[in-house]
Amino acid sequence: MARRMWLVAGIGLLCLAVILAILQIVIARVEPLPVYMALPDVTLTDQAGRAFPLSQTRGKVVVMGIIFTNCPDICPLITARMKQIQQRVQTAGVSNQVELVSFSVDPERDSPAVLKQFGTIYQIDWANWVLLTGSADQVQTLVNGLKVYVERVYYRDGTPVPPSAFDEANLKNAYYSINHTDRLFLIDRKGNVRALLPGSQTNVDEAMPLIQQLVRE
Repeated sequence: MARRMWLVAGIGLLCLAVILAILQIVIARVEPLPVYMALPDVTLTDQAGRAFPLSQTRGKVVVMGIIFTNCPDICPLITARMKQIQQRVQTAGVSNQVELVSFSVDPERDSPAVLKQFGTIYQIDWANWVLLTGSADQVQTLVNGLKVYVERVYYRDGTPVPPSAFDEANLKNAYYSINHTDRLFLIDRKGNVRALLPGSQTNVDEAMPLIQQLVRE
């Protein structure tokens, strides 16, 4: 009887060793994500009107998206994808290690109060999600650092026109929209951009393993 117990225990230990060896091989085969660029060290303003240095996100994995609150199509979809990611992160039990950041490329219209209202409309959970705005120069520093395309397009009677179609006084009151890169950025704990996701078209099932990989680093 004792010999049989030792035999069973030995087989169990052998199986455990095999499983651990397989796990080590699988983990070793996970390729590290590339480093695309560093997140610019700029201070913006959050939806509560508080200064928010982007360096404040160091030590956490960041999911960053581009928005402006007057956006009729892409930005609501980007926000919806980020909401799904936030829910999945909560389910995975790592919400304390992941920060979601949306920054506006329309600082002229998107004040902190406007961003807060936007967050309320989209029922954003503020626990680990911040909406950011800033001065035109601050936002441009972030745009340049992330190498994204942003273009203001003016309209008159529903037709796109160049800014030169308005005199200086009327340009300030002219209606405009903004074309911008449709993208989500995954940023590691050191502030390096490690993955570029297709924004409003992001597949959350594909994004989550990348986020979890950065959490484990």
